[in-house]
Amino acid sequence: MKSNIKTGLHLLWFVPAFAALLFGCKKNSITTPDQSLSLFGGGGTTLSYFVMDDPNSSFKIGLGVTKASNVDRVINFTISSPSGAQEGAQYTIDTKSVTIPAGKVVDSVTLKGIFDGIPVGVKDTLIFKINGGDVDPLQGVDQLTVVMQKYCSVDLNQFSGTYNNQDYFGGAPDGNPYTVTITPGTATGSKGYILVSGLWGFSIPLVKVELDWSDPSNFTTYVPTALWFVHPTYGQATIRPSGYGTFSSCDNSFTINYETTVAAGSFGRETSVISK
Repeated sequence: MKSNIKTGLHLLWFVPAFAALLFGCKKNSITTPDQSLSLFGGGGTTLSYFVMDDPNSSFKIGLGVTKASNVDRVINFTISSPSGAQEGAQYTIDTKSVTIPAGKVVDSVTLKGIFDGIPVGVKDTLIFKINGGDVDPLQGVDQLTVVMQKYCSVDLNQFSGTYNNQDYFGGAPDGNPYTVTITPGTATGSKGYILVSGLWGFSIPLVKVELDWSDPSNFTTYVPTALWFVHPTYGQATIRPSGYGTFSSCDNSFTINYETTVAAGSFGRETSVISK
């Protein structure tokens, strides 16, 4: 999974983007300023940083200037967080002042998210803003937003075990909590499935739940159509999807959405929340 998460490649596209500023682009009406100005790589945009449980994991943020010089130049910046993230609690930064060496136009700072400091499901926002130094900022790319969230690799075997479950109908609890059992299936790439036993009190047949973690910011669940239990009055019941749910590999929790139907009609759309 690590190879699918781009956590330190921003300098690679910072360089060609910076070159466009240097040499101009008639198509996009980009012109080179007469004086040298400072900017963030990816400035004016929002970048996603998925914090892994790895002390060597880091996130590189590029800073630079629009023209080289024969002297070293300093760029200062600040970090603020509208979500309340604190330095030393949710992240660390190696410096808040970058020196662009003489003859160079690009450097970087290293941001490191603190895995244990970021709650599961929380997205922390950091706003980087150039606020001084030897080079004035280039307006529009003098600010960069980074959204951090915890990322846990997926191993289907980690999901094996007994879980608490609560069913919901129309947003309200449907009956009392009870337990279900999860058996791991198989994975292909960034997709796989688990089997749930005990849903609605039926131990067989098992309910298949497909998992998709190809988008690191949105792990989803999906219940494919399949024959389920036989109702004593209404006969064969079928379980079928009712949109996508979510899951977390950080705390082994699942939300699944489904509808149960019989020949006479539907028992309605349910949501089951499965957690440790």
